[in-house]
Amino acid sequence: MNKDGFSIYDLIEKIEPLKKIVMRGGIRFKWGIIISVLILIVVILLSTIYVAMSTNALLTANDKLCQTIAENIASTESIITGEKKLFKRALILQDVLNKLSQSRIEGLAYAAVYDIFEKKGRRGILGERKNSIVAHTKTGRKGRRIPRKMLKELREVNEMAKDRIMLKSDDSQIPSYQYRMPFKFFGSRVGVIEIVFTEESILGAVNRAKLYIILSGLLMLIVGIAISTFTSRRMVQPIRDLTDGVHRVGGGDLDVDMEVATHDEIGMLADEFNKMTDHLREKLQMQKFVSKSTIDMVKKKARSGDIDLGGSRENFAFLFSDVRGFTAMSEKLKPEEVVSILNEYLDLQSQIIKKHGGDIDKFVGDEVMAVFSGSKKADNAISAAVEIIDEIEKLNSQRQNEGVRTVDVGIGLNSGEVVHGRMGSRDRMDNTSIGDAVNLAARLCSQAEAGRIIASKVIVSSATKKRFVGKKLDPIRVKGKEKPIPIYQITGRKSSK
Repeated sequence: MNKDGFSIYDLIEKIEPLKKIVMRGGIRFKWGIIISVLILIVVILLSTIYVAMSTNALLTANDKLCQTIAENIASTESIITGEKKLFKRALILQDVLNKLSQSRIEGLAYAAVYDIFEKKGRRGILGERKNSIVAHTKTGRKGRRIPRKMLKELREVNEMAKDRIMLKSDDSQIPSYQYRMPFKFFGSRVGVIEIVFTEESILGAVNRAKLYIILSGLLMLIVGIAISTFTSRRMVQPIRDLTDGVHRVGGGDLDVDMEVATHDEIGMLADEFNKMTDHLREKLQMQKFVSKSTIDMVKKKARSGDIDLGGSRENFAFLFSDVRGFTAMSEKLKPEEVVSILNEYLDLQSQIIKKHGGDIDKFVGDEVMAVFSGSKKADNAISAAVEIIDEIEKLNSQRQNEGVRTVDVGIGLNSGEVVHGRMGSRDRMDNTSIGDAVNLAARLCSQAEAGRIIASKVIVSSATKKRFVGKKLDPIRVKGKEKPIPIYQITGRKSSK
């Protein structure tokens, strides 16, 4: 429902079959309907004008023809007035109508002369009998008395009158035009001349033209629909391609590139679509350089306006993993080789961390910092650390068989309360965690030898009991702490029976 009331959209929505047709046909269906309606309007308008003008012209021409015929019949007035015998007057008029009948004028149904002399007595002026048919092209009707109703109509004729009538012929009725004109003697009306033409003879050409117009209109409609279908198909195809591209992008496929083949709005839309996918690809690539928590923060904060500095207290578990012997390896190998080896080990660790619900906060050279949240953060962090050690052992075994260099990592685990949020400057900030719990996790990582996991008492106490295997180590002293820190070495998981 729009603001002004009921709309075509609302109507289509209520009629399910019509809705299916419109949706299936789409723009092509609508375009075909528009073209068809326009053609119909033009055909109807032109045919109406043509028929009206032609009808008027033909009727006018027939009016003049009938007037001429009537004038020829009335021209016998001088001859009739000179004849004293009434039956001879009737013979003269009948002779005129016989000649008119013999001329075989197309469409002439009949012509007649009626005596409507109104003075007393039985004798007329044009014939021997008053109020009778003096002459008729159908001679069998000559001399008949005029019916009373018809006589009344004839006596009202003072000038040329035209009516459309239904002429009886056997068992049918024929549409016809009836013309009646007064017959005068010395200016006095004494009779009426009646001439009848069939409508077909007058307007037959127009009626046939109507059929031709209808056939031409249907042909134009078919051609118009064909042209509109072809045109709309070319218009709709790019839109369908764009729709398909949108679905592919919605499904995660960003390798979509629309061909810009026109310089109209559709071409502009395709160009904008390509720009959008470029931005999405750039955004997707940029997401690889920031943590998931940063992406979530941007999504949340961007809706409310500018992203400012600051954070809040949170309780997280932290995992630090550091490659052992990295400096020595860097001195012996080319930088490209070092980067290649490092990326393989860092990628392996990242996939495991994500698998266990962790978030890569940052990479610092050969070191990984990961954050775990939620009620199972301690279990998830320890599980990720154990799996990292196991998978690196498998990777190293494979690389040794291939005769390539291997590396090991040491891992530190801790949990606690920190300040998590946007740190840095207004123009360049980092979404990270700051606090003693983070620092201790980093210190424990530095204490872990290759292939070992060192965990604080805090995170071990938070983990599910009897789930992991480990041992207590001697407390260690770390920078910034007055008392020694209790630590544990995690050696694996307990097997479930």
